[in-house]
Amino acid sequence: MTTRTVADWLCILQACGVRAPTAIRWAPVFADTIRPNTFSAGDKDLTDFLPTILHESAMLEKMKESGSYSADRIRQLGNASPAGTRWRSLVPRADELARNEVRFFEACYGGRMGNGPEGSGDGAKYPGRTPIGITGKDNYRWLGDLVGQDLVGLPELAEQPHFALEFCIKWWEGKVPDSKLGDTRAVRKVVNGGYFGVADVEALAAKARAALA
Repeated sequence: MTTRTVADWLCILQACGVRAPTAIRWAPVFADTIRPNTFSAGDKDLTDFLPTILHESAMLEKMKESGSYSADRIRQLGNASPAGTRWRSLVPRADELARNEVRFFEACYGGRMGNGPEGSGDGAKYPGRTPIGITGKDNYRWLGDLVGQDLVGLPELAEQPHFALEFCIKWWEGKVPDSKLGDTRAVRKVVNGGYFGVADVEALAAKARAALA
């Protein structure tokens, strides 16, 4: 895997579509964090990792997911989800949950991924953070133990750029098998649990491969 400079990363990020001011802010973070031994499969990892985090973070513009959905958007996403899923269960509650992040996250994540039941506060405390959207108390605890940080107690740490990139790399290395690399749909299934956004990730992957080359 090639050692890339700040200037290299500035070019790569902008070639992938990251806004210039955002690329300027993030290029030093990538240069400091991503080294030849960072990924087990080197650039083969990076060509899947980079488009994934760009998609999940809205091109590095957000380090925490938004739970402020309109009622119509909740219905749209819920009805597009399979019957029996948590997203589908939110459809009848769309008006109640609209534009209320705390209620939305509690309804969406309460009682899942190590979180206490809806109303415990865990769903709102442990939504998706980092550029890859690490979600749920169990994942925060697992990752915190891995990196030696109290992410259960200080989940907001995962929103700070250097920590955020380091944390999602550790998550990726622990969760995405090398056997899945090169198969965008297979990687998407691991990261997302489904195939939402796969077309955008595939388009970004083509840009990332060209830029990294």
